[in-house]
Amino acid sequence: MNELFRRAAGSLKEAGWTCEPRLSTEGGAYAPLYTAPDTVNAWVSSFSLLSSADETVWFLSSDDYSSEAQGAFAWNEFEQLSIQAATTADEAAAVSHFWEHHLPILLSVRNGYEYLAVRDDGAVVHGTEPEFEEAVVVLSQFEDLLTYIIERPERRSRVLESQLFDATTDPQ
Repeated sequence: MNELFRRAAGSLKEAGWTCEPRLSTEGGAYAPLYTAPDTVNAWVSSFSLLSSADETVWFLSSDDYSSEAQGAFAWNEFEQLSIQAATTADEAAAVSHFWEHHLPILLSVRNGYEYLAVRDDGAVVHGTEPEFEEAVVVLSQFEDLLTYIIERPERRSRVLESQLFDATTDPQ
């Protein structure tokens, strides 16, 4: 897996991303990562910073999931926004239920608020404002995202290209 991570981070660096390796392997697993697939845990633990050149898209690192993490956006920022927007207890419960089964791994403010998350079954989903919970599957497994980053297949995903490689592409 380390080779896959190294190659994916290398491809992003070639596309102008900033990548800072994780300096310390100390620090425990944070609660949001307890149920995440091992590959996701290993990926988010492989860097301390991984962000686009324009700093509008970034992968969350393991430290971002800490309750003490500092930054403009919390790892669960979009869940918090949706709960604040809920008008009934049932709506708030539905939001919480959705996010119990989706772990954000990438946040974006490039074309409005967007994210990529890993669903309980390993699928990578994409969601946007204002209805963050109306997510669509973009890849069937997390490892497919890393492979996509490395290989950039001929048949490209507009969503992934917009978030990962082209600051001028509008996914709509």
